[in-house]
Amino acid sequence: MQRQPKVKFEQVKVIKGGAYNKHIILADANVPSKLSIDRLSNTLFFCINADEFSDQSFHLVVLDLDTGLNAIIPGIQNGFASAVEPEGAVYLGGSDGIFEFNYRTFDVYRPAILSGVDIFDMYFHKYLYFVETATQNLFVWKNGGKTSIKELNGYGIQHFLLNNFEDILFVNSSGVYMLRKGTTIPITFGGASTVAHFRGMTADINGLPYLIAQDGIYTIDMAQRHVVKTIPMENIFGLAFDKDNNMVYSDERSVVKLIRQHNPVFVNKNF
Repeated sequence: MQRQPKVKFEQVKVIKGGAYNKHIILADANVPSKLSIDRLSNTLFFCINADEFSDQSFHLVVLDLDTGLNAIIPGIQNGFASAVEPEGAVYLGGSDGIFEFNYRTFDVYRPAILSGVDIFDMYFHKYLYFVETATQNLFVWKNGGKTSIKELNGYGIQHFLLNNFEDILFVNSSGVYMLRKGTTIPITFGGASTVAHFRGMTADINGLPYLIAQDGIYTIDMAQRHVVKTIPMENIFGLAFDKDNNMVYSDERSVVKLIRQHNPVFVNKNF
């Protein structure tokens, strides 16, 4: 069922000397997380926790970042993960497999692309990559079949992405790693990588990777092989970058967009 937009405009915030206008695009959401975005239409996909009266644990939601209009996507059992091709094709994963979704007609295409598996995380880079919940192994969907990324079997992958060089960056319970393209053994990152509680990974429109943690947003210093906190923020659950490279993030109850201001009249440093 589609809901009316709930958009609020708050005072200017500060991030590392830059002023940003904080727009609350969606309020009263139940722990929105696992954000992915179609930049062609500025449409966001994410999961929320189902309420106590539901027969499911999670639902997938579609949100128009320009209007605030949003709706729960029906027909995906325990919808949890999503991924978007640059051309706009949308893939949704839940406890019954992976489905393609047309949000213009609001149709979930059947049969499933891949059925009988529980999907934990997904990312699209030339092909669709995904993590199965049961094994926490990484696979790629290619030429109508799934193939294991065998170099990473047993690493217990929780979150991942591919960068512009097709290296695989990933998080597991022991830290942050990267498998360079053409190699067989991942390298590790120091700094906060072993102590932060990471909740996801994403990339901006330039392909630069970011990590989402309970206490803020992190980037990776490739030269020093360190994970570095760049934006301290409490209780952040998801992150994406829209078509203009504005930061879109979620906390326990809302989805927020930060828009850079060039001549702010009022500055409030508290998030």
